[in-house]
Amino acid sequence: MKEAEKRMEAKTRIFGRIVKCYNLPLEGIKDLNIKYDEAKKKLKSFSHRLAGRLDSELEFTPILQSTQLFKNIVECMQDYIKSLHAYELGNHPGNLDILSCWVNDMKEGEYNPPHTHHDLSGWSTVLFLKVPEYINDAKDPHKFKDGNLGFVSHDGIGTTWVEPQLGEFYIFEARHQHCVMPFKVKKKGE
Repeated sequence: MKEAEKRMEAKTRIFGRIVKCYNLPLEGIKDLNIKYDEAKKKLKSFSHRLAGRLDSELEFTPILQSTQLFKNIVECMQDYIKSLHAYELGNHPGNLDILSCWVNDMKEGEYNPPHTHHDLSGWSTVLFLKVPEYINDAKDPHKFKDGNLGFVSHDGIGTTWVEPQLGEFYIFEARHQHCVMPFKVKKKGE
């Protein structure tokens, strides 16, 4: 299967709202990580706008278009929006604008509490750029959610947990409440 075809394959999940997951190319993830690490000291903190309990939340919007993944990200978002409108509205939207982008450097013990984005309109994404090896010291394995991304059901009663995988790119509505659990690692990592 060609790389472009692989990239556009998506897992569609419905947790009261539509969530799609795409696998982005690992060479693009590596390129984005390099560009981010090079620019990190010059990027502005985005913490004043975010819910996370993290030390480092840096705005990446000015650099996003220079990454190998930018075209992939836009294609995935257009596919998501097309799917969403096919499911719910039966029409195709106009232009796509990426208003903001930031990187959360989550370290051991940090987390993102349940939250939504912006003014509850539009779409949000999560892209896993690094995934450390976790320590699972939970006595009951069903309680181990460390580092997992959680999507809260639309009625607020349940949460669906997703184990992070390098290169996975989730797209969902900005009004979809989500969170990331804290974690412990075997060796230092973000």
